[in-house]
Amino acid sequence: MEAQRTSLIPGAYFPANMRNPEQNDVLSELSKYGCIGKDNIHLIDTSRSADDIRLNYIIDKKWVLRLCNAPDMTEQRLAELNRLIDRYIAFGLRCPRFLPDQSGRFFHEWNGLVCCLQEYIDLPTAEELKLEPQEEERIWQEVLDSVAGFAEAYRNVDLSQTMGMYSLFDLAPYDIPAGKDEKQQNLDKLCEALQKIGESSLAERLTDRHRQIRDRLRSVYHTLPRCVFQADENLSNILVDERRHLAGLIDFNMAGTEVIVNQFANLCGGFREEVLEPIGAGTRMAYAMDSYRKYQERMFQIYRASEQEKQAIRWYSWIALTAGWPQLCFFLYGLKNEPLRSEILELLALLADHSCD
Repeated sequence: MEAQRTSLIPGAYFPANMRNPEQNDVLSELSKYGCIGKDNIHLIDTSRSADDIRLNYIIDKKWVLRLCNAPDMTEQRLAELNRLIDRYIAFGLRCPRFLPDQSGRFFHEWNGLVCCLQEYIDLPTAEELKLEPQEEERIWQEVLDSVAGFAEAYRNVDLSQTMGMYSLFDLAPYDIPAGKDEKQQNLDKLCEALQKIGESSLAERLTDRHRQIRDRLRSVYHTLPRCVFQADENLSNILVDERRHLAGLIDFNMAGTEVIVNQFANLCGGFREEVLEPIGAGTRMAYAMDSYRKYQERMFQIYRASEQEKQAIRWYSWIALTAGWPQLCFFLYGLKNEPLRSEILELLALLADHSCD
């Protein structure tokens, strides 16, 4: 989480008609969980709107008291997350548990806000360290190794009814309002953008190819091994130790059950989207295919995949490359920028023709 303010005054989204939580309020709520704090309190406000207040009070670098007004969590969900967090801890990663009060309840109410308490781990995130590219690559490889190892250790263990953020067909919580998974939503946005610039034929080719691959996946995905993952592995959620190695994970809000090879597919490649000048569609495609090959071969040395899984990951990888969120953002950016437009169109044509078999 990135701090917006260093005082205990919430940010601009906090409703003007609501009383600001003060130090005594924070310490009083903390005491209801059987914890006694001092006056070392730091507020991190990650609110997104007046309807989505997220106040995170770090107390004595031991606890985080979270106050919000639109909780998407329940007592059952936090208990479920704690079981998952315990698995990650047993696996060797440091992860903050949610703490119940003496009656076993996780949630309290304070002036119209809902609060819960979580452990605080006093380590920096990889994002906060502003790592050099080689360090970032090394830590990301450690993350991928841990994902593969975790999947091998906890394949089909204590699966959650909540689906992970990459899930196809079975909807993750954030996809339920739209009635379709995020990848389908992203492809729809991409094809709409293509149609607006007169590339309807390419949009149709991508739609047809996407439908063909989805049909193949739909016939087998329910038989593929699954695992419950933290599901939001990125530099802002990766804890790093003093030796600058992977130490743990935070932010389990999006945790859920995922087809294991789909999780791999969404973490293992891309087109070098950070390069915003033309380098050639063939060069970008070759880079993506090489990164997928390199990462997946290594992950399959750790995770024992079946032949069916090795075939399915090719289909999942195509969908991730074509309709993943980072890729969508890159495509939409390129279609609006003349120097990149022809390269993006050529790249999308390569994807439409790419064989996944």
